[in-house]
Amino acid sequence: MSPHRLAPLAGLLLFLAACGNDPASPPPDGTGEGDPEEVREYDAGSVPEGSGSDTADDVNGDGFADLLFLTDYDAENPDADGLAARDELRRLMIVYGSEDGPDPATRTVLPPKAVLAVSASGRGGPQRPGTADLDGDGFTDIPVRADLGGDPRGGHAVVWGGPTGPDPDAAPTPLAPPLDEDWLDSLLPAVAGDVDGDGAADLVVVQESVTEAGGSLLRVLYGPFDRDGVPARTGRRPLDGWVGALISEPLAIDGGPTRLLIRWGDDGEQPRNSLLRTGAEDPAAWEESDLRAGALAAFADLDGGGGTDLALADNGSRNNEPGFGTEAPEVDHRVNVYPGPSTAAPGDPVSGDLPVAGAESTGYSAHGLAACDLDGDGRGELAIGMNGLGVDLMHVEDGRIEVDSDARLVRHGPQGGPIGTDDETARAARLFSCADYDADGSDELVLVHGVGPYDNSPVRWWVTDGAQDESSFDSADFTS
Repeated sequence: MSPHRLAPLAGLLLFLAACGNDPASPPPDGTGEGDPEEVREYDAGSVPEGSGSDTADDVNGDGFADLLFLTDYDAENPDADGLAARDELRRLMIVYGSEDGPDPATRTVLPPKAVLAVSASGRGGPQRPGTADLDGDGFTDIPVRADLGGDPRGGHAVVWGGPTGPDPDAAPTPLAPPLDEDWLDSLLPAVAGDVDGDGAADLVVVQESVTEAGGSLLRVLYGPFDRDGVPARTGRRPLDGWVGALISEPLAIDGGPTRLLIRWGDDGEQPRNSLLRTGAEDPAAWEESDLRAGALAAFADLDGGGGTDLALADNGSRNNEPGFGTEAPEVDHRVNVYPGPSTAAPGDPVSGDLPVAGAESTGYSAHGLAACDLDGDGRGELAIGMNGLGVDLMHVEDGRIEVDSDARLVRHGPQGGPIGTDDETARAARLFSCADYDADGSDELVLVHGVGPYDNSPVRWWVTDGAQDESSFDSADFTS
């Protein structure tokens, strides 16, 4: 395996955790007191018991979306370093939604190393895990790569939802996609969607050829799944190229199958993208369309047309070899939105410039893109996470893409204490996810700050309506 094939894992492992106020403000607990240099603690309460729902990311079925994340956590050895150490410490955490948004007192924390990676969502943010109700019982399940023994890279598995969320004492259920001697499972987690449009969630996994350089294969595991992780049937689609990432459209606004975005492998430049228009037929017959390059993607109705649109954006990464440090004008510092509906071949995109860092700057490095309906009108905005600077909002309006110049969201972690750093750039909170966590009909943006490249817990979260904070909390107490 080529060494650069390990690169996509870094983008899909969600080494993240919890939230809090701007350090200049007191915590929103009604007391008006609190030292921003300290982390806040929350005694664990009972997980709300649900009876099942069709709400996305609702693992306990009570009608509220839940906040899911992976973090590296080691209260006894906070300075542990190295990949092996992090694998031993990684934990999947769930903070349950409520009428007041994510409630840090109601949470589930899985044991260390049970989950190694989760896939990214195609709508809600760069680190929002992709979930689905795989067995049709009304509780959202979490496809993961898990420690199943044997392969140190982990294997495909599922963490089942339930009336009080996942059982922390139950090991993830292994999934066994078909495999023969010519194919090897890639490091990419499975992605969830409904690729045949029958109403049952499916999973798609990527496999790599062991005999042909650059050959890949999509294995489709059709739902519903039984509780042993066995799909109803399987399918396959050969690909001519190495898959750097696979992103599934959320359930289509305009009905029908959910499309798949293939982000092809790259060497530091903006990766090329292809869109698969899926359907009930053999996956080998799915139509494939080439799109503009871009390392960031989000699906949503962005233009108000009622269909699912696709946004692709430049994250600023460049191949540093001589002569290859630039991108085409239609890609360089641009966002391209392909209008829906999802059943049609993509036409020409609506294109616009990404926000700039400031009056003195011509560009910036972006770390994430999310589609977020902050006002509940059914039309999404684009949230662009800017490394070290905050989050900008963009709108598709009358065939143009415009930046909301007054809407940059900036939150900073503290300078001192367990999650403090004196590096102002490193203290800037990053875009994490977007969802309607309080079920009021409009989405909330979630920002996160943690110390170090892997966000060793505790970390700090901010939940915002796009302007003001609705809540804020830390993850300090989550593993006690």
